[in-house]
Amino acid sequence: MFGKRNLILLLINLAITGLLFFLSDQHNLLALINSLFYVAFFYFIVALLLFVIKGRVLDGITRSFRRFGKYMSRGMIDLEENGEPSEWVNRSFLSYMQIQAAVLIVLMLIFLAIYYLI
Repeated sequence: MFGKRNLILLLINLAITGLLFFLSDQHNLLALINSLFYVAFFYFIVALLLFVIKGRVLDGITRSFRRFGKYMSRGMIDLEENGEPSEWVNRSFLSYMQIQAAVLIVLMLIFLAIYYLI
């Protein structure tokens, strides 16, 4: 489940976290936790958004907006069917985002435990 691509992406994320850490004003464990939070929060929000889209929540809303647009143009504009939004999300990309978010959050929680135990 945690393949080579996920490991490479995790290393890239840790490099981004390190870059954010070294660009910060303070160089302590709390600054590292904060920079890890920024990267993990981005992945968590993107994974959550993709999960909602993939769960077919927005398909009905999109369908009704298309019907309303066609009705208001009185059929003069033929709206191009792009498919449902749930079809746009690639399942493997969603799993990459979920795995990266989970690993980064667990790593952040480990650092938080170390910070509060010291």
